This record gives sequence, structure tokens and C-alpha cells, in this order.
Amino acid sequence: MQLDAFFSHTTAAGLHEIPLPLALRSAILHVSSAADLRGPTGRGVIGHHLHIDPRDIVRVQGLSVTSLERTVMDLAHSLDDEAMVAALDNVLWWRRDPATRATPRSLDDAFHRFRGRRGRARLREFIPFATDRSDSPPESTFRLRFLREGFPVPEPNVEIYDDLGQFIAMPDLQFKRYKVAIDYEGDHHRTDRIQWQRDIQRVPRLEDAGWHHTRLSALDLAYPAEVLGRIRKQLVSRGWRPGHA
Repeated sequence: MQLDAFFSHTTAAGLHEIPLPLALRSAILHVSSAADLRGPTGRGVIGHHLHIDPRDIVRVQGLSVTSLERTVMDLAHSLDDEAMVAALDNVLWWRRDPATRATPRSLDDAFHRFRGRRGRARLREFIPFATDRSDSPPESTFRLRFLREGFPVPEPNVEIYDDLGQFIAMPDLQFKRYKVAIDYEGDHHRTDRIQWQRDIQRVPRLEDAGWHHTRLSALDLAYPAEVLGRIRKQLVSRGWRPGHA
């Protein structure tokens, strides 16, 4: 790879471990250059010529790669709304190494550097939906769906305590005011024995404290209408009125 070249687009996303839809995952390398008007070429390589600020090139595993902020923007036009929110949540993620984590300030600074760039408008549209507390793409997806249904703003991964200050659970999403908790359970909840036991313990603890708990799966992700209706019903039964927080 030529000296001034750097990895970008989906290749940069892979190196940063930013989740992408299956359709965008590929073994093809995306390599960019700020100097070469054609972009780097070669077998299995897609080349790009990018106007880029030096601040938007970082080192990952010893390789030159577009920054988290720039990578998300370069992919914005290729991501649907839910994948866009999942990507933004991931670059802000509270469990990332602080040295390799984006912040609301860094996203805002990058947004102002990207004037005229393709994808900038989508970045501006979805930054307000992003959070640093979402642990997985399904959590990000359901949070966006709840917001678009007009539900109250769901809080991701916030600890719940009982009246004596004892820890009860930290659900994936919760509507605290209405004591409605939601957990997305991927396959590891089924195959990990310890996780499965914790899942069993969590539900009665929440119920004893007056919470309603809903468990979601990949089927709900693919066919959300039923679960959205069920959560709406629970919120209404607990005092929420559509159009109110």
C-alpha cells in the first residue's frame, strides 16, 4: 500500500469494530488516498480519493485508518436509519477504551469539518438519537423504533434499585417513570448457562418491585408490530398517554 494511503469505509469500520449490516460486510478492501486522484487500485481493492483533514486519520493495529467520526460519515449514505443509529451508538459506546472512543464533542467538531461532504446531512440528523449506553445494535434499533412510535424516551442500560437501595437489574431499555423494562436476548442468553440463570432471577426481582418486564428476540426484531403494540399497551396501563413524556 502506498505511503499516503489509508483504510476507509467498510474496511475502516471493520478495524474499528463498528457493526455493519450483513449486506455491507465484505472481504474487499477500501483504500483511500488524499493525493492520488484515482485512489489506490489492485485486486480485491476499491480505491477512493478523499479530501481529508489529518485529524481524521488515526492508527489502529498499526494501520492508518479513517477516524471513528469520519468512518461513520463516509458510510452514512450506505446505512439505513437503524444501522446509522447503531453505528453512532457504537462509536460513543461507554465500554470502548476511552482512548479510542468518540464523544459528542468530537462528533460535533467533525461535523463542522465535513462541510460539503456526502453523508453530512445524515450525520446531523441522527447524532441527536445517539447514546453512549447502548450495548448492541438490536438495543439501538428498538430504541429508535420506540422513539418513532412516539413512546417516552427509553433509557438504555441504567441500573434499577429497590426502595432499600439494593440492586435489582440493569435492563437493556427502560421507561423508568412507568416501570416498564425491556431486554433483548440474543443466542448467548440461551447458550450461556450463567447468563440464563441470571435472566431467570432478574424477572421476579423486577416484578416484586412493581416493574413489568418484556423479553425480546430476533423474531421481534424482524417482525416488530406485535411487540410495539404490547409495549404501548403496558405504558398506557401504567399511566402514559400518547403525546406525553
